[in-house]
Amino acid sequence: MTQFGGYDYCTEKAMQYLTLEPGKVPEALKLYAEAFQAKLVDDSYEDQSVQLKILNSYVLITPWVSARGSSDSFLELPTDLNSIRRIREDKRFVEIDRTSSTENKRVMMKDPFGITFLLRMEKKKMTRYVVDHGLLFRRACNPIAFGFPQGISPNDLCTIKLTALFVTRYGMAFKKALEKIASTEFGFLNLNHIWRRLFFNFVGVYTSIVKPSEEVYRSCDFMGKALELFFHLLQLKNVKMGGSRTVMEVDAFTGGVDYFAYMDFVGYSDVMPRPQRRSVMIAQLGHTLRTPLSAPFPSWSTIFFVSPEVLGIIKLTALFVARYGKRIACELMEKEGRNPLFSFLDPSDCGFPCYNMAVKVYSKVLKNFELVYTADIVLQRYFQSLWDEEKDEPKDVDDLYSFVECVDSFAQMEDEEFFHKMGSRQAYVNPLLRNSLIDHQAHVYPFHDQTSLVYFRDQTSPANVQEEGPSSIKVCVPTLDGRVIIEIIVESFFGEKVASLKEKIVKVIQIPSKYLKLRGKSVGVLRDDKSLADNNVEAREILTATWRFSRWEVEIS
Repeated sequence: MTQFGGYDYCTEKAMQYLTLEPGKVPEALKLYAEAFQAKLVDDSYEDQSVQLKILNSYVLITPWVSARGSSDSFLELPTDLNSIRRIREDKRFVEIDRTSSTENKRVMMKDPFGITFLLRMEKKKMTRYVVDHGLLFRRACNPIAFGFPQGISPNDLCTIKLTALFVTRYGMAFKKALEKIASTEFGFLNLNHIWRRLFFNFVGVYTSIVKPSEEVYRSCDFMGKALELFFHLLQLKNVKMGGSRTVMEVDAFTGGVDYFAYMDFVGYSDVMPRPQRRSVMIAQLGHTLRTPLSAPFPSWSTIFFVSPEVLGIIKLTALFVARYGKRIACELMEKEGRNPLFSFLDPSDCGFPCYNMAVKVYSKVLKNFELVYTADIVLQRYFQSLWDEEKDEPKDVDDLYSFVECVDSFAQMEDEEFFHKMGSRQAYVNPLLRNSLIDHQAHVYPFHDQTSLVYFRDQTSPANVQEEGPSSIKVCVPTLDGRVIIEIIVESFFGEKVASLKEKIVKVIQIPSKYLKLRGKSVGVLRDDKSLADNNVEAREILTATWRFSRWEVEIS
């Protein structure tokens, strides 16, 4: 396997660092703003660090902790000759080498805080410095050593990758829950399986890109929601039957995260191809793919007053800013500030709240990678992802939504406000079921409980009264292939308890009843020890079953 041995270092560094005593940071910010016209880029770091753009360089200033023993106190700032002359005349700085002439293109200065600055003439950037080689994941101690087994099929590979991605986000608890409800379907999770190493290699790749979720153990319902999204995407039966459409839909979902892996992780591009755009997949397949979960509800634009096309650009931009830092937005604003496509970067624009919200929620999903690449390289990648050079216009809007879909879906699951304001509301129901339903209301499941409950009402009957004697009831249940509606014969609405109904359900779907909970349209979760009538379940109402795991059931000992 070819390994990357290094890369061409640019004259411009991705980021430089200073450490100052906490009390001196505000004074330094004021001085640098006056002397260098420094611009604030990001002040949202947890350790109270502040990122500035000083001349043409990005600098991270961190409050100095005495226990660290030493501080970073040197900056090298490429600039122009006029700036060098101006700063040499500033009495607040002391020139270390007093023998230098005013025309010297390199000068060493020291500020009142003891920071040394090397000011030098900026060289013209060579083309090779902005050529993107997809170079390295510098935080890894060793490049990944993929051990691809012989003859692995695209179907098996997409299953392994999607499972690895969800385990990365939702932890080994997701793996344990998966094994509880589908113990025989994911053999590569077993200790001695030949693909187990490949699975954990992908976990290692995605760990460099996706943060672990903080929501997993906060709610017994959350793991069930994660499993439903997983199986909705995977459509296990179709994958097993070799369905190329399902494989492409999974690849489209993971495409944005796979792109970051391809570009940022050493060795990944040696064994995995660059992810394809959704529109290219559709052209190859000859059939359409499902709408990305990151695409908005048709009436969504009334919230932020931007079109779905602009929203696609906003979400793509937010994704790159969350991954590579707010300096990317700063550079984009400087270079494209007059372009109306990017007006949402202006805080006074109506699209800015939308962009700002997306950056915040995406930053909770993506790991920050701002310390590796220069802004020029990241912007080159960004425009390659955004722009169709042949048509000289932004790429197909569904390509943009597909690129952000994985991160966006994880964000919708965990941030209720984001889901309601910018999320998808498409019906999360098996399309094969729709023709059999006279009337239904369905929302995206499993993003949020209060909007995700899938209720149906059969209006073929003039009255929804509870019936005595044997009757049937329909239940919309989660399965390994998405949701289906099953029909169960019950003793009567007055005699059939919820607990016994669950036992009848599990005989059909082969999932232990302790992992299921039932919901009705009027009372929410049904109580196991009460009858259907006592739970106010109406005749011809379609109940909804969801997965539920208590914390101790999925904790890893």
